[in-house]
Amino acid sequence: MKSFLKSHFLTFCLVAVDVIALSMIWRESWQFRQALNQFFAVPVNPYRDYGRALPLLLVVWVAVLAIFKQYAHKGRISSLNQVSDILKTAGFLFLMTLATAHAIKRYHNLGAPVIAFAAAGMSLYLYLSRTLLRMVKETMRQRGHGLTRAAIIGAGQTGRRVALRIQNHPEVGYELVGFIDRLAAELGEKVAGVPVIGDTSNLVDLLLRYRIEEVFLAIPSLSQDEAFGLVVQCEAANVHFKIVKNDLLQVITERVKIDEIGDFPVILLREGKLTPLDLFLKRALDLLLTAPLLLVTSPLYLLITVLIKLDSRGPVIFSHDRIGKDGKIFRLHKFRTMTTGTNPYAVAPGDQSDPRITRFGRFLRKTSLDELPQFWNVLRGDMSLVGPRPEMPFIVAQYEPWQRRRLDVPQGITGLWQIAGRKQLPLHYNLEYDFYYIRNWTLLLDIVILLRTIPAVFFCKGAF
Repeated sequence: MKSFLKSHFLTFCLVAVDVIALSMIWRESWQFRQALNQFFAVPVNPYRDYGRALPLLLVVWVAVLAIFKQYAHKGRISSLNQVSDILKTAGFLFLMTLATAHAIKRYHNLGAPVIAFAAAGMSLYLYLSRTLLRMVKETMRQRGHGLTRAAIIGAGQTGRRVALRIQNHPEVGYELVGFIDRLAAELGEKVAGVPVIGDTSNLVDLLLRYRIEEVFLAIPSLSQDEAFGLVVQCEAANVHFKIVKNDLLQVITERVKIDEIGDFPVILLREGKLTPLDLFLKRALDLLLTAPLLLVTSPLYLLITVLIKLDSRGPVIFSHDRIGKDGKIFRLHKFRTMTTGTNPYAVAPGDQSDPRITRFGRFLRKTSLDELPQFWNVLRGDMSLVGPRPEMPFIVAQYEPWQRRRLDVPQGITGLWQIAGRKQLPLHYNLEYDFYYIRNWTLLLDIVILLRTIPAVFFCKGAF
């Protein structure tokens, strides 16, 4: 057993305790409902049905707890996030219990009141047990067990404040390895008693050499490009990344998880990659919606084809190479909106007055109808309905390493920046939206973006 936090034994013990506690809560919930029989029109079913369903329910409950990372012992959970995580877990436990009860209704009739009482009991149990677990972990950390090896990027005033908080609060569980600073050569061997282990020019090597598990970025003046570059390098070394913020109000308005070192707020960046399950759900949503959309829009294809032919000479469909997920090249299809002979890989038009755009092409671009053929790209799996906009190869070739993170997810027809302002936004703002999307992806987020795309297209918001 390497350490207290990394021990599989702890997980086994916690699962065993959960199984016993949840079984007792289930039994007590039935007994509570039985005691209230006089207040219900129908008495509760015998416990026999509830007891026989319990093994299946325990499997479901433990699976839900695992999915919501209630058995994840690496790192630490902040008290600021604990209540939110437990409420989400308890809510999903309630829903999955209802779903399971419905699925086995033919064999075991489980009453909704018992399930509701059990959900309330589980919520209280999860809060008490995980709070106790967090306190035990903090005590163990204070004794030097299960510490997370951390480094601070930036040895300035903010970085030194972070170092002081880590040193004064051993319960947060960090072993401070040292500072990493662009001016490391000028700082000497130590700053405020903390070693200076190197500069950011060879960040990945430093992180691997010193076995760093977590990095705090403590340079408030760092530019966006530099910050994104550091994030990508940390992820390349499989190191968690946190951004230090002096202004708690600013942290709250950014809609990210908040952690703290003592009273010092930091931002927890979420993982920047979609899991295989995420990708499966995203693809399922694409197929579920694309097939009907192709059927509904099929009459438009014939009409647009005729109007393009009447307006200008040349092919109806314009196809050229774009870069998809993981850098894969695919052929993207659009209705042609520019005159023949236009360089297919030239920079896209910046406004409606561009002489390359045909008369009918202006209408197609304004209404986004030129993008209808991309539904076929989605059906083929080249793209998704929602995601960063696929770029041309010559643009991707100029990407900085951090910008290539846009390619970690399927590229899409619409996305956050399109509904926020579409083509009115400059490129660097688009990248911010893309990174937010990648790090905060959920199936619900895709659905919301699709719903908000409808009025954006209908009112021709930001399109040309």
